Amino acid sequence: MDEQAWWYVNGNWVHPHEASISINDVGVLRGYSVFESLRTYHRRPFHLDEHLQRLYRSAQLIELDVTFSFDVLRNIVLDSIERNTYEHATIRLLVTGGISEDGVLPAGQSGLAVMVTPLAERDMERFSRGCKLITTHLTRAIPEAKTSNYISAIQALKEAALQKASDALFVNEHGHVLESTRSNFFVFHGDTLVTPQSDVLIGVTRNAVLELARRRFTVEERPIHLHELASIDEAFITSSSKEITPVVQINDIVIGNGKPGARTYELEQRFIEMIEQGNF
Repeated sequence: MDEQAWWYVNGNWVHPHEASISINDVGVLRGYSVFESLRTYHRRPFHLDEHLQRLYRSAQLIELDVTFSFDVLRNIVLDSIERNTYEHATIRLLVTGGISEDGVLPAGQSGLAVMVTPLAERDMERFSRGCKLITTHLTRAIPEAKTSNYISAIQALKEAALQKASDALFVNEHGHVLESTRSNFFVFHGDTLVTPQSDVLIGVTRNAVLELARRRFTVEERPIHLHELASIDEAFITSSSKEITPVVQINDIVIGNGKPGARTYELEQRFIEMIEQGNF
């Protein structure tokens, strides 16, 4: 972590080692908070307004009152980019319930932190290698909201590490494969691209990839059953930091020939072209 970075915390610009929030904040005491994670390319934020809209939507879903406006928050994010020198960066926004007088209910002003960390150049070796995932029947609370309740995600990631996998896919009681702990999930059946649209966090990168895919492939937004995994041709995950990352194995199932597929590669190239041309 760059200790000289500038972070915004509740009205102040501070360096990371100076950043703190009160232990009486219900975000700390009760996990009552929402967040967003977005990235910049060449100092330009990727779909900033869409990320902010999702942040407010997450707050609405858990009835967290955000006491600052959309424009104020947008300007703070843009200011954070200007204050830091990173060509590519991750920007994390945390909105907490704020100080509580009884240790449970927020008393008024919501808390806000905006944290900026540098990102390395795109790792093309990760794309050529692909990743392994496992499945888990752990569940997320209010999956449509991006909250700080990551207990099940952390448990799943620990299990994935034990099995030498990169991440875990949540599977619900109906046997539907939903998403990974921090990414959306896609599969190819031939030239048909399938991704869930219910009981998942609708990713900003997910939406951008779907827009690109519709120009070339048939797209279906529907449940993916666990039994389908044995017959899919390709799979990948998407997120702000991972962009499009191929999946070459899920549990003991090898996807395709065990290497990133041609359709996934084509989408990745279209995504990179979009970024390099600044069409976002």
